[in-house]
Amino acid sequence: MMNIFRKITNWVRRRTYYVIADPDDNSVTLSKALFHHIKTHARESDAAKVYVFRLCDGDKPKTNYGFTVNPDIEQPTQLCDIQYNSKYRCIGFETLCPSVARIFYDYGLPVSTAVKLSVSVRPTHGRTIYEIHRPHPHAKPPRT
Repeated sequence: MMNIFRKITNWVRRRTYYVIADPDDNSVTLSKALFHHIKTHARESDAAKVYVFRLCDGDKPKTNYGFTVNPDIEQPTQLCDIQYNSKYRCIGFETLCPSVARIFYDYGLPVSTAVKLSVSVRPTHGRTIYEIHRPHPHAKPPRT
């Protein structure tokens, strides 16, 4: 019974937690539901900083990308600011390392258009990781 409930919860979250990645300007736009989750679960800081990284799944050749908000990283690294875009009335960030084009290359996506990608929440070691999933190979082209 619990397994069915978990599957339904994950299905609902995948439809409401997503990002729209645009390789033209390396921007990642957050869905409203995902932004509210980040806002309620992020560690407090002066500004919301995002760390984007590659997730490796053991010995599997396919890897996904993910991000976390306000990480405690001691080494100098690139962090992205979450910003509000008043022109398009949306919230997101710009990632340059890894770039959105690199993510699209690894996911096998065309770099000519923005793509909607589902996100899942993975709590690990007291930190919340948001995993950006590659689209299903037989899925319809996403609407952006």
